[in-house]
Amino acid sequence: MLYKTQGIVLHNVKYADKKIISKIYTKQFGLISAMINVGNSPKSKIKAGVLQPLTQIEFELSLKENKDIQNISEIKCLYVYTDLQSNFNKLCLAQFLNEILYKCLKEQFANEDLFNLICDTYQWLDSANDKYQDTHIYFLFELTKHLGFYPSNNLDSNHLYFDTLEGKYVSEPKSFPLGFDKQQSLLFSNLFSFSLTNPKLSNRSERLILLDCLLHYYKMQIPNLTEIKSYLVIQEMINLM
Repeated sequence: MLYKTQGIVLHNVKYADKKIISKIYTKQFGLISAMINVGNSPKSKIKAGVLQPLTQIEFELSLKENKDIQNISEIKCLYVYTDLQSNFNKLCLAQFLNEILYKCLKEQFANEDLFNLICDTYQWLDSANDKYQDTHIYFLFELTKHLGFYPSNNLDSNHLYFDTLEGKYVSEPKSFPLGFDKQQSLLFSNLFSFSLTNPKLSNRSERLILLDCLLHYYKMQIPNLTEIKSYLVIQEMINLM
């Protein structure tokens, strides 16, 4: 059956001279893999540029159940980035988030809230003039809601230490990365009131601590999560910002 839907490109693998297999997170169907004929000539129906990772697209999908690789056509770009692709810091942040999504998203069913979170975050990052340095922190925390391990906000005088396996604050500390120390746990609690328009972080040291905490929390919650290659790039970028 033929559907018109929206999606965001996560990853591409070259399959043949003029074909790619693209991983796309869609609004209606979740994550799909699609075989696409691409080219750069004037006669090409689908240009390679419209399928670059991060691109938000609308397309026609010929969906066949029990088929691993689908066919799509009639692709057009839904949102044209004005600053993200040329701003090094923004691009580093977006590529880092894209790698997280590519390695964490497995669902093949609709999650419109998650789709909107991804698109809205990238568009906000693209248009922001300042105070975008913590976008990745906000996004990683929000994404836990959709991946099934949003932490409990139960910090109090009897529960001061965050447990990364339990996903909640406990009374006794555990060694990192099984748990956070008191400073890490308190800093982590700020994320419950964090938003893109209400950032709580103020310096690069806190950003590095929280980034490390969040990634270790992900590793404790997602079995066999592979190395995030862009992590070192993000660390270096934060040190320079």
